[in-house]
Amino acid sequence: MTIKDTLYLHVGWSKTGTSAVQKQIQHQYEDFLSRGILYPQTLQWADHSHHPFALSFQSSGAYKSDMNPPQALEKLKLEMVSSQAKDVLLSSELSPFYFNNPAFKNFVKEYFSEVKVVFTVRRQSELLLSLFNQLVKDPNVRYRASLFNLAMRNISWLNYFENIKRWSSVVGKENIIVIPYSTNITEDFLHIFNIEKKSSDENTSDIVNPSLPTRCLSLVQEKTKIAKDNAEFLEIRNNIINKSKDIPLVEDTYILFSVPEQQSFDHYFSRSNQALSTITDIDLTGLTNQEYKEIKVIHPDFDI
Repeated sequence: MTIKDTLYLHVGWSKTGTSAVQKQIQHQYEDFLSRGILYPQTLQWADHSHHPFALSFQSSGAYKSDMNPPQALEKLKLEMVSSQAKDVLLSSELSPFYFNNPAFKNFVKEYFSEVKVVFTVRRQSELLLSLFNQLVKDPNVRYRASLFNLAMRNISWLNYFENIKRWSSVVGKENIIVIPYSTNITEDFLHIFNIEKKSSDENTSDIVNPSLPTRCLSLVQEKTKIAKDNAEFLEIRNNIINKSKDIPLVEDTYILFSVPEQQSFDHYFSRSNQALSTITDIDLTGLTNQEYKEIKVIHPDFDI
């Protein structure tokens, strides 16, 4: 097989618009091909992410792949052989640090001239709240711990500089691409490849993986404790969401994430974020110059 030029790895972070990006890439699959970039079709989940590929190297909680690394790489190779594209793009926010795997390292060395790694980043306090929302709403996770607990468990993961430095030590800092999260994240991502965003015939909103109404988070955590299975969990969760529409906002009295807490959390990362700005020449001031807002929710003991 002819050696390809570049392997692009879009590795996250989670909750930075990755689902919207993946949907848009798939929608413009032919545009990517016209630019000589293959977005593999056989390694996708229904959401158009390459999670099966990523999870074959390292599972993530309840999520696992039906392939091992050699099988995933062989599947990728077969699709590469059948394509004239000179580059390949893989996108999964569940991606591990691939270069710990000898099979992956050898595969890249044999079939690619270079690797570029793409990161999408977001203000850490916002990402933490969005991740909390994702875990609470997911019937396969049913996250019961506090937001503080989640923060402490993910301190290292949320240090963008230290994690990106690990990748750059392998691929070179010149091959690191960082995109700050915004409402234009899909456009910003496509811009890397000189591709203009096209709307689809279906709903063009970038809200691909809708969150719970934030005010329902603590209530869902509390009331779904009795759920015996996923179906009952979803029934309780959806019932809370529907009934919450009739609950006055004055009932949002339980403080989930105060402004001082958010500011302190983000301040912890300010030095490492500045270091990341320095090595990538990317302006990350937008991560912290947005206004903070107290996050209040319906009290978990509210009778619903």
